[in-house]
Amino acid sequence: MNQNLLDTWLMFQKEHPISIDRMLCRPAARSAFLASARLATGFTDEETILWGLVSLRKKKAIPTRS
Repeated sequence: MNQNLLDTWLMFQKEHPISIDRMLCRPAARSAFLASARLATGFTDEETILWGLVSLRKKKAIPTRS
């Protein structure tokens, strides 16, 4: 799941140049991300997907934007 989730986030961020925190707080952005992540990961549970993304961020697996 981690690599698929990371790839999904990177593609999403190219289309929506926002931080993870802003995506989490914006219902429309969160819904769009979750729809993509569900397809890429096969997980349907919102909490599993979002905690996975937060975990990747905490592990510094998500590149910072310059």
